[in-house]
Amino acid sequence: MSAIVWGNIALAIPFLVAFIGVPLWMTFKRPQTGPDHTDARAYLRTRTAFAAALARRQAARTPVGARSDAA
Repeated sequence: MSAIVWGNIALAIPFLVAFIGVPLWMTFKRPQTGPDHTDARAYLRTRTAFAAALARRQAARTPVGARSDAA
């Protein structure tokens, strides 16, 4: 092999190391953690509680045996 081929290999190795090593370094430096869903869970709990309270309120207003779609 000629000197140009060996020169290209010698120059390619640092670029390949950087191409592989930098993303690995970034991954190990700041590992990905799961997203924080505490606000969403609190919102859904509140919304579910509100819907349940509304359903209880409507059930208390409607007499037993009364039809809601009476025309």
